[in-house]
Amino acid sequence: MSLCHPPRQHLLSLATLLLLLYSCAVTYAQTKPPLLTGTVVSAKGLPVEKASVMLKGNKTVVTDSLGHFSILVKDTTHLVLTVSHTTFKIQTLTLTSLHLPLTITMVDADGKLEDVVLIGYQSISRKKNTSSIASISGREIENLPIASFDQLMQGRLSGVNVQNYTGEPGASPTVSVRGNSRISTSYDQLNAVSAPLYVVDGVPQPTESYISSSVGTGTNYLGGVNPNDIESIDVLKDASAAAIYGSRAANGVILIKTKKGISGDPKVTLSGYNGITERPQLRKTDLGGKERLEKLLLLKDALTYVNQRQLPYILTDSLNPAFNGNTDYQDMFYQTGLITNADLGMSGGGNNSNYRFNTNYYNEQGIIKATGFKRYSMRLNLQSKAWNGKITFNPLIAFSRMDRGRGSGDITKSTAVDAGTMPTSLFNLSDTKRSFLLGTYSKNLDKNVNNQFTFNLNLGVKFTNDFKFTSQTALLYNNSRRDYSRTSELNSGKGNSSYSFSDNEANISTSNYFTYTKVFKEHNINLIAGQDVLYDNYQYSKDSGYGGSSDPIQVVNGYSQDKITTITDNQTYGILSYYGRLAYDFKGRYIFSASLRTDGSSRFGANSKWGTFPAVSVGWIVSEESFFNRHVSAISLLKLRGSIGNSGSLPNSNYLQYNLYTVNAGGYSGNYTSSGYNGTTAITPNFRDGAAQPNLSWEKSTQLNAGVDIEFRNGKYTLSADVYNKDNKDQLFSVNLPVTTGYSYALTNAIGVRNSGVDLTFTASPLSEKSPVKWFSRLNVSFNKSKVMYLPNGGRDLIMSNDRFNKSHLLSVGSPVNTFYLVKTLGVFSTSNDIPINPLTGDKLSVGTSPFQEGEFHLADLDGDYKIDPFNDGVNGDKMPIGDPNPKFTGGWTNTFTYKGFTLGLFFTYTFGRDVLDLYKSDLFNTFSGWGGNAVAGLAQYALPDMDGINIWKKTGDKAEYAKLDLGTYRYYYRSDQTFFLTKGDYVKLKSVSVTYNLPARLLQKINLRGIKVFAVADNLLRWQRSKDLPDAEAINAYGEYNGNGYPIPKKYTFGLEVIF
Repeated sequence: MSLCHPPRQHLLSLATLLLLLYSCAVTYAQTKPPLLTGTVVSAKGLPVEKASVMLKGNKTVVTDSLGHFSILVKDTTHLVLTVSHTTFKIQTLTLTSLHLPLTITMVDADGKLEDVVLIGYQSISRKKNTSSIASISGREIENLPIASFDQLMQGRLSGVNVQNYTGEPGASPTVSVRGNSRISTSYDQLNAVSAPLYVVDGVPQPTESYISSSVGTGTNYLGGVNPNDIESIDVLKDASAAAIYGSRAANGVILIKTKKGISGDPKVTLSGYNGITERPQLRKTDLGGKERLEKLLLLKDALTYVNQRQLPYILTDSLNPAFNGNTDYQDMFYQTGLITNADLGMSGGGNNSNYRFNTNYYNEQGIIKATGFKRYSMRLNLQSKAWNGKITFNPLIAFSRMDRGRGSGDITKSTAVDAGTMPTSLFNLSDTKRSFLLGTYSKNLDKNVNNQFTFNLNLGVKFTNDFKFTSQTALLYNNSRRDYSRTSELNSGKGNSSYSFSDNEANISTSNYFTYTKVFKEHNINLIAGQDVLYDNYQYSKDSGYGGSSDPIQVVNGYSQDKITTITDNQTYGILSYYGRLAYDFKGRYIFSASLRTDGSSRFGANSKWGTFPAVSVGWIVSEESFFNRHVSAISLLKLRGSIGNSGSLPNSNYLQYNLYTVNAGGYSGNYTSSGYNGTTAITPNFRDGAAQPNLSWEKSTQLNAGVDIEFRNGKYTLSADVYNKDNKDQLFSVNLPVTTGYSYALTNAIGVRNSGVDLTFTASPLSEKSPVKWFSRLNVSFNKSKVMYLPNGGRDLIMSNDRFNKSHLLSVGSPVNTFYLVKTLGVFSTSNDIPINPLTGDKLSVGTSPFQEGEFHLADLDGDYKIDPFNDGVNGDKMPIGDPNPKFTGGWTNTFTYKGFTLGLFFTYTFGRDVLDLYKSDLFNTFSGWGGNAVAGLAQYALPDMDGINIWKKTGDKAEYAKLDLGTYRYYYRSDQTFFLTKGDYVKLKSVSVTYNLPARLLQKINLRGIKVFAVADNLLRWQRSKDLPDAEAINAYGEYNGNGYPIPKKYTFGLEVIF
């Protein structure tokens, strides 16, 4: 048989086989529905996640993290594809084929192939923006185990410094935009930072009423907004962007836009996560027998033989069960907490209306027992159109309830976990005392809740395509209540006590404005003109009583009149505003913008009621010039911009223009206990709160900004850089008055602060477009330097009067805000020969009248009089301004890696160049102070820190780092207002690691679901810091202090699931 010429029957058999295989293939193709696949991308080619893709007559699907989708096409009658997303305009395509993969490029909501940013009352394309604005998408902060979005902004936005100084659930962080300009000689943790204005869906939020953690519930007002409801966050940093908000924009404006519905088939999203909060590493303390032995050895060296025979029983009676404990209070107080979050959302709509409804439950147990934060919230966002889109009607309704557990409460809170006042381990606690300290004592009452309600109605009328009118009216109502009661048993048998606080705030605002947009050949004009009205009413009452006769009475009732304190208040204020803005560009590359706002506030008198705030900005898109395109191909966008403008700041008080009176039951100096005057409640002039100030003017902020935006290779790499100078002038300040005036102080516009710096944001997608792995990286760096420009009284230095140890912070012209004011520590006197001697008198260097001894800290005698001035003096000859609590630069680094359905996120935050006063380190030696005038008693009743590894002076000639532990000399040895406790607060933190997997579209089609996502998050995972002494270099308050009694920031680990039906 020839292989070259096969017989005819073989050819016939082969033809028959091929025909059979072809028939089978055709039959299979006719029975299995075709598969439509594609990718949805932005104008820059980046994948668009969670876009809804609907093929008419078929099931709607959702894109995965790579923007991919696939649809099993069962109905081929109408090949019309609709793609929608909250950020982009709806795209409708008519398909001619089902066999080629699609690439769909989305258009932004304003119809341009560009990103948009919010600028106040409207949005603008980022390309034509001439202001300094930092933005993030809500997708970046989804499903992270943090209660409030302001904490989640940390490190993600250039120019915004967020510091989480506490890990207590429901607490507020400190937030500042382009530096801190707040000046005060009153020590107030949260009021120490110039907080920005928050605007949610176009409505300014009254956060200033709830900024203090020591008043009322102490709950973060912004915690009522579910972070998973947020679509975007835009921060207006320079005056040209913020000036449109006028008198409340001096410290920056943060715009929050919540998610809205998408037209299409109803979509139900169920997501949630569970996890744990891990307690930190605890500090070492001596326990039980070791503690007793160490204390007795110390007393042996410090006391005479007679005094040693008079020691407290707790140290000598080791056989007494009451004094033979081994309790580690840290271990008793701390726990591994649980954290839970659940979201249920629905969205959808037709051609003329859409909706989004979402409910949320968040519950975080604190790492200290009986603390925690719960939130129940709902948000309904509706959008409707009528008369062919000429009328829009967009109501928004939101409600949240926050329940924040605070342990024993601020009023009677135990200090058992403080660094220096933790009880001795030798005590054996009763069950009642243990339950009370843990906040779990069932006979106590402890409720702490906030209720927030928002109704926001937006009405739009389109007269023509160019001319529109918008009216937005909003009601914000907040009610908070704190009730606390403590039994007589826990008050040493002196009767029960109760405390009650409640407040109500109604904030009503309306905005009415016209917009006009017109294109004349190569000229583009956009005009906005409007008017705002704001009315705010705030009421509160605070009642407390002690020495009650019945524990079951847990309200402030049934107490004798002289043991009840009641304070009530009812305040209102209003603002009337007019504003306008002009935006113009020629040929799309020469850009000009100007805005003007004037505000009238009831907080000022008739002579200065109105303030005017103008701003101007210009921009030039150099990359669109022909000469640039001919010579530079690597740069796809080069934009230069500059701005200058004014904004303002309102005072906190509502009635500065009036002389005030106080209803105080006849109380006055020398007669505080009087219940009235002849049985009648007295009304007296309020001298304490200052004289009337009808001529006070607005605090003003003038800011200059120069910036550049560069995109390389069509956005593969971008750089945004801004240089700014911000002067906050005419700040209100309390100047003391002579006693002959009858008033304590008067407010005056007397202080100026300057902040200057550089904001940098660099983004990169460094891997090839053909690479199966995608990598997006963004680095933010914010440099800032603050200094005091001028002060009252001829520029004399001002000393903070009521901080921890008095006089440890200084305000001085030319120095940074809140500079430390400390005695300089030169070391430890090794021998008595090291102590300086006054050559004129022969006296040793002394503190007051007490000469120094060997083993004590060597403190610098700056004024050369051989006497260290008392520490609590004001302007002190031996103290010096040293150390800056304000960081030199802060930022964050975001990295996102995607491969098929997997996404890995790594997020770092960092802070450098700030000094920290380590009160924790000082408090470790608090045990050795003379508590109640009895140093031995103080040593006996408090815990003893573990001294292993600490180089303490013990005998003559020792070269020690720490001074000797000499009972009763804590005032001079271990006071915190000396440079010995000044350390560096630099740190880099791996803030979060997230891993996400999206099930592929093919598999989702088989199980009839739109999307399934599995994710895991580790928060606050690792930290690198410069200081070896600080337990956590992030947990620093606004004054640059690490408190020994602070609440540690925990690590969190969560695992979650999201299903889209």
